[in-house]
Amino acid sequence: MSLEARQRWFARMMESGLEQKIFAPSDVLTHATPDVLATNLPPELLSKVLASSLAAGAMTPERVLETITPEVMSQHLPHDVLWDCIASAASRAGVTGSGR
Repeated sequence: MSLEARQRWFARMMESGLEQKIFAPSDVLTHATPDVLATNLPPELLSKVLASSLAAGAMTPERVLETITPEVMSQHLPHDVLWDCIASAASRAGVTGSGR
């Protein structure tokens, strides 16, 4: 699978997970920690997150994900971090790889 196809897949999975409330913004940020974001996002995106939070008076997971969209996540964050978020949500929902 090409990198571009993998990025599209992760973007869609993250978008769908958020839309369907399989996981919440706070669940995403449990995996995409501040250290992960600071290490992997370009400075201009970090500036946008800070500016948006300062303008709103609070830095909430929902506010962070207004800037760090699923597409942005798939392009900049390690895919193992995104996979951990997806796998944790599947586990909470009782979905396992055992075929049962």
